[in-house]
Formats: sequence, structure tokens, C-alpha cells
Amino acid sequence: MLDAAELLIEPELVLRDGRIIRSLADAIALLREHESRPGIDARDEVLHRLERAQTDAQRQQAAEAFLAWVKELDLLAPARRPQAKS
Repeated sequence: MLDAAELLIEPELVLRDGRIIRSLADAIALLREHESRPGIDARDEVLHRLERAQTDAQRQQAAEAFLAWVKELDLLAPARRPQAKS
């Protein structure tokens, strides 16, 4: 069985609170810490998909579901704009 800490999310996700999600293990930890709100989001479903994914295809789909969940809750930090060269 693969270690979720070794399954990297690229590019890494920077959250509004400064936390950086670099792996599926980081994503699982965030989901576990996040309080479930019945009827409002799909936290439990996303968590179970990440925990139970066994194939690369399942892991990819679970990671995409995680990204959608993070975006739905507006947890991502705003993207940095490149500095203009003078």
C-alpha cells in the first residue's frame, strides 16, 4: 500500500490560513480537522474517497474532488500575480 504522504499534489495548494497542502496525507489531515457541516458540504465523501483510493485513477479523482471541495469553501489563498519587470 502506498503512503499518502508520498503521493504529492502538484502544484501544491496554498490555503488562506497559510497552510500548504503538498500531499494526499496533508489533504486527509485538513479534511479530518475540518468540522463536518451536514447538508452544506461533501467533506465526509471527499475524505472517504481519499482514504479508500487504491488505483492511480481513483487517487486522481479523489484529489480532484478535494480541490473542488477546497474551492467551494473558498479556502485557497488568492493566486500571486507575477511582479512586473521595470
